[in-house]
Amino acid sequence: MSFVIAVPEAMVAAAAELATIGSDIDAAGAAAASQTTAVLAAAEDEVSAAIAALFSAHGQGFQALSARAATFHEQCIQALMSSAESFASAEAANLTALGDMILTNIFGSPAMPSPPSEIPLFTGQQSLLTRLEIDFLLRPLRDFLTFSGIYDQMGVLGSPVQNLFVSGLLSPLFSDTPPLLLTSLLGQTVQYTTYDGMPVVEIIPANPTGNYVVALHGGAFIWPPLLFHWVWYSVTAYQTGATISVPIYPLIQQGGTAATVVPKVADFISSQIATHGASRVSVLGDSSGANIGLAAVQYLVANNQPVPASMVLVSPLLSITGSNPNMQFINDPLLPPRGNMLYQFAQQWAGGLALTDPLVSPLYGSLDGLPPTHIYAGSLDMASAEAVVLSQKAAIESAPISFVMATGGFHDWILLSPDGLRYWTQIGRQLLGA
Repeated sequence: MSFVIAVPEAMVAAAAELATIGSDIDAAGAAAASQTTAVLAAAEDEVSAAIAALFSAHGQGFQALSARAATFHEQCIQALMSSAESFASAEAANLTALGDMILTNIFGSPAMPSPPSEIPLFTGQQSLLTRLEIDFLLRPLRDFLTFSGIYDQMGVLGSPVQNLFVSGLLSPLFSDTPPLLLTSLLGQTVQYTTYDGMPVVEIIPANPTGNYVVALHGGAFIWPPLLFHWVWYSVTAYQTGATISVPIYPLIQQGGTAATVVPKVADFISSQIATHGASRVSVLGDSSGANIGLAAVQYLVANNQPVPASMVLVSPLLSITGSNPNMQFINDPLLPPRGNMLYQFAQQWAGGLALTDPLVSPLYGSLDGLPPTHIYAGSLDMASAEAVVLSQKAAIESAPISFVMATGGFHDWILLSPDGLRYWTQIGRQLLGA
């Protein structure tokens, strides 16, 4: 293998020296031209005249050759300068590309949104911090919960592990109320109300704008809101000025099923629309909460009721049938493999309904009449297999659904990874219809 080392500064200096040499030669040639191109005859005889003419001809020939040499010399200088500039430009471009690559490897890059009616692609790149989180925190935690049987026990109805989540013993990591310190620091007021027997937590910002977000938390239908949910909701209220209404819907171990929870959440959304106006209300959901949110809005459409202005769904469980064969190829660092007893929550949530009933799996519902909807999914998220199916369905039906598909995003990465933070402001704008 051959290597070429080019130093643009040395090439520029060499070109300058060549230019100086060329100027000196040109000056010497000009000084000699008068004496060599018109040589005077030594006498008036024919021989002297012939000799003078011969020498003059040689002098003129030399001047012509010198002119061509000067032209060639100038071309060499120009070529050397051009090469130096090219090498310098290439070097600068390579340094810029190298710098960009290093920065991207450290800080990552955001995924690009795809507009409605287009099949989305996974874009962007994980940051170093997220890669460390996956390799040294999430995967070991997933393996521990899987091999210890804890994930299995989460899927057993009435098991001690399942009931632990609603006991209050895991607060503040799992809690139906936001941390007082968090909302106080942001100058927010928290109100506790009920709707048809269902508790509702309202986070009211210091300067409310009159907009309302119905936020539906995820957690496989068996977890109450995580601390991370409350941080997200409080920050969203702070950034947007919207009041965040969080229905504390019944979980599976509390008797919650799709047939009872989805219509009640739909009625709550409808009450918010009736009170504040459709243009002032939006829906936010992640994971199983996104499942409920989409199913509830489909329920409103099916019953000819007004729908919210917009909807944002993060890592949505669009179908809980588990029938998508592509799911087995996704090595989700957070969720256990298919076949784990955790996924028994699907039958428990379905109750007496079929797993393909739109109340249970909204992927099988109609997309007609939906408001502008924004879906976030990641390539390491097992649920993203169904997001791809939804994108194809949305493109065929021209549904107003856009997608952000992030390379390396795991389940609920918007909520649980450092990379997710960069999307919070964007999601806030989408909730406001911007």
